[in-house]
Amino acid sequence: MLAPRQNIRSWRPIVDAIDQLGSPLVTSRALRSVGLSRRILEGPPIFVPSALQAAFGEYVARKIGEPHLGPLVIGRYENMGIYAQYVLDAPRLDAAFGRGVRALPFLQSGTTVGTIDEGEIVVLQYGSGIQSVVGARHVDEATIVLLIDLVRNFVGPEWNPEWVELSQPAHSGAAPLEDAFRAPIRYGSRLPGIAIRKCTLLTRNPRPVEARESILFSDLRSMIKSRPPSSAAELVRDALVVLSGYGDFSEEAVAERLGVGKRTLQRLIRVEGYTFREILASFRADRAKALLRETDLSVQEIAFRLGYIEVNSFRRSFRNWTSMTPTEFTARRSAKQRR
Repeated sequence: MLAPRQNIRSWRPIVDAIDQLGSPLVTSRALRSVGLSRRILEGPPIFVPSALQAAFGEYVARKIGEPHLGPLVIGRYENMGIYAQYVLDAPRLDAAFGRGVRALPFLQSGTTVGTIDEGEIVVLQYGSGIQSVVGARHVDEATIVLLIDLVRNFVGPEWNPEWVELSQPAHSGAAPLEDAFRAPIRYGSRLPGIAIRKCTLLTRNPRPVEARESILFSDLRSMIKSRPPSSAAELVRDALVVLSGYGDFSEEAVAERLGVGKRTLQRLIRVEGYTFREILASFRADRAKALLRETDLSVQEIAFRLGYIEVNSFRRSFRNWTSMTPTEFTARRSAKQRR
């Protein structure tokens, strides 16, 4: 099974916050340390392993000397864009949590959501699926802040959880976390979560919206137009998008990016009736045509970006894909634009 993944767009608020907290240079170096770049963040909403965010957070935390980075950079729930608007439009708090669970696949895959009944109290749990990864505590602690802020949008800014649960063991730096959460912490839980009185879940939305103005699930789906890849072939294509900034399209690089061994990757795509070479050729063909249509890059530059050592090898491949040379393809595009 492949590791949990998340929409790269969910990184943007965190990166902006770290730019302010540390510096843009620290942010850029942290992105490079996990094989990403600002260009990738600004590109299409691809899905990358969630563990990269944990490693990214750990790099920044060590550079700026902040052991609890998550609560400092996560910001408000409403900063999550249209996903947050859909959740916060719910008529009641319990419905808001339901909406959050329903829409979560637009942001992440491989996560766990659950509840624990404690009589008059219920613990709302969320697991990223990467608890064993170095730096996962930054993700868990940030998630707690988001859950608390979600409740405060309905109940008010003075609300605090009955307690907070974290899967990490207790440590000497607990006080800053208790201050951030404004609640006692129970360590060593199976999943991170917040304890809330059941009656609080019935709180109605203090800012109800007109039906014609609310964001429906169908609106969310059509606006985001992105879900975690449902096949190994789609996962490979997402990995190739990330690797396109480095010109390394080897099977080994893709397998490493996906967190699996080369043989496991081969088996996963073979089950779907593909080979790595076929997926790579399809990706290169689509990418080459897009670069020729939308940029002024030379044929040689495009060949390099697609991992070709010899530009003539790229030209031969392009002719096989389109029955045209890159120059002919560009000339035809220019002719259509003049009409």
